Amino acid sequence: MMRRPLWLAAGVALGAGGTMWTRRRFERLTRRLERRTVAADLVSLADRSAHGAMGRVRDAVDAGRDAARRREDHLWHELGNGRAPGERG
Repeated sequence: MMRRPLWLAAGVALGAGGTMWTRRRFERLTRRLERRTVAADLVSLADRSAHGAMGRVRDAVDAGRDAARRREDHLWHELGNGRAPGERG
């Protein structure tokens, strides 16, 4: 006979806990969705995306220039004009 009250109490406790958790979660979500917060989040996301893309493009261009310089030096060296790899001019 002790099982039923135990399971009833467990169900009530889980139900109350789940309700409180859901309420806190909902309140946090509604605070996040205020107009100012959403606008600030979107601006921040756009800013980070733009800066990240510019940095990746800049890094790719720099890497391409370095590779082209190394290849040019290597080719000049193979032609035997006396220029050592890495030497300019």
